[in-house]
Amino acid sequence: MGVFRKVRTRWYYQGKQISAAEARRRQSQGEQVERRRERSGVWYIKYRRPDGQAVVEPAFSDKEASLELLKRRRQAAEREAIGLTHPADRHLLEEVETHLEDFQHELIARGRTRKHVKLTLRRIKAVLERARCKRLADIRPQAVRDALLALPVAIETRNHHLIACKAFTRWLWRQGRMAEDPLVGLGRWNAEPDRRVHRRALTQEELGRLIATTKNSPWTFRGLSGPDRAALYVAAAYTGLRVSELASLTRASLAFQGDPPTVTVSAAYSKHRRQDVIPIPPWVAEYLQQWLSKRQVLPGPGVPLWPGGWKGRAAFMLRQDLEAAGIPFLDQSGNRADFHALRAFYATQLARLGVNLQTAQALLRHSDPKLTAKTYTKLGIADLGGVVSSLAPPPTGQQAAENQG
Repeated sequence: MGVFRKVRTRWYYQGKQISAAEARRRQSQGEQVERRRERSGVWYIKYRRPDGQAVVEPAFSDKEASLELLKRRRQAAEREAIGLTHPADRHLLEEVETHLEDFQHELIARGRTRKHVKLTLRRIKAVLERARCKRLADIRPQAVRDALLALPVAIETRNHHLIACKAFTRWLWRQGRMAEDPLVGLGRWNAEPDRRVHRRALTQEELGRLIATTKNSPWTFRGLSGPDRAALYVAAAYTGLRVSELASLTRASLAFQGDPPTVTVSAAYSKHRRQDVIPIPPWVAEYLQQWLSKRQVLPGPGVPLWPGGWKGRAAFMLRQDLEAAGIPFLDQSGNRADFHALRAFYATQLARLGVNLQTAQALLRHSDPKLTAKTYTKLGIADLGGVVSSLAPPPTGQQAAENQG
């Protein structure tokens, strides 16, 4: 009883692994077959239940973590032996699907969007089904980790699946449906080496050309004219608002006469579900005010400033306008200028103005300053060169002597 690694016998013929039956057949024919004894990469724990039954289950690749799991299993067995089981243990044999339905209702009650709820549940089910977790008792960290590693997705997407699963098990623990959160020790993977999408921020010259060209565009995209789209790009680039937030704005969202002028995103559409009031440059307020004054039909109360179905095709819409303005969608490094890159433009301009990270984080409404610094700020070599060019050279020998004198 304790912690151990399983030893497996594997057979190889001419460097390729074969089955034991194939190895016996070849040996009977006098052929040379290699036999290897290999230890498992994962530690296993073995303990006895109160009824005397021996239980073996996979633990972690880390021995210390496996010893801690063995300690917890033994403590649970001792509690069960004297009748002191945890109240949550009665749920362990229940189907995961039943609790997922309750978790779905909880997400809806919290005000999560239908899209968010659907995506979260789909990610959880994809992992737990691959890990063969049909009951709550089946949710084990190593099984979930192996299932995540087996997903044919990018590392960043794998991390999103992990976050969804951990949200579920944390909810189970808080609801008293599990005695402990089994996934609390699982951490995210470093996604940077495997990042599939790299965005770039438009230069000020490119943004100016995009706005001017789009403003004079003769074509309409899903109800948005050229001037409508130009105003949308101005708002996106100088507020940092996301697509869904921009699509939710109405006339009541804009306060042109304030000091400073502001735009307000209601809690129902904000990513972190709270009302956000964002200051905007005075010239942006003036631009939007002039755009609204020239519209033939003004949006009524509660009607979006940019109505229609453009939200689902925002990236395609912007790409068409970039092409019309002669601006490449991809730069020489393969970085793309999709709609979210307008938010990157906003963050980058803040960095160029010397805005400190805490202020930029507040303006971009990020929960983590690392996200502000790493994901959205796209300072180029010219920006960095401008900084280092101001570094003064050290004094010459004569100047140093004069300074000392």
